[in-house]
Amino acid sequence: RKQRFAQIHREGTSSANRLLVIRILPNGLEHSRFGFVVSKRIGNAVTRNLIKRRLRESVRQTNTKGGWDAVIIARRGASSVEFSQLKHAVYGLLQRAKLAKSSPSSE
Repeated sequence: RKQRFAQIHREGTSSANRLLVIRILPNGLEHSRFGFVVSKRIGNAVTRNLIKRRLRESVRQTNTKGGWDAVIIARRGASSVEFSQLKHAVYGLLQRAKLAKSSPSSE
C-alpha cells in the first residue's frame, strides 16, 4: 500500500481546493480505491481521525466511477469546517477529477 501511495503521489494528476487536495491514477480494476492523508500538523490524533472518518463517509455517500486510485489529502482548514462543507468540498473535487457520477446522498 505504501508503494501505491508513493506512485500516486509521483505519477498522479492532482486537483485542489482550499480544504483538500486529490491525486488520482488509473488502477485497471472495476472499482475505485480511496486513501486519506491527514498530516500531524492538522491536529491531535482525535482531530485527524475525525477528519478521516468524515472524508471516508463523504466518499461513501458519493457515487463514484470505477477504475481509479485516489488519495485525498486534508489541508489545515479541514479541521475547522462543518461536515456538510467538507462533504461539498469532497464532491467538488471528485467532480473536477471526473470521478463523481452523482451528488452525495443526504442521509
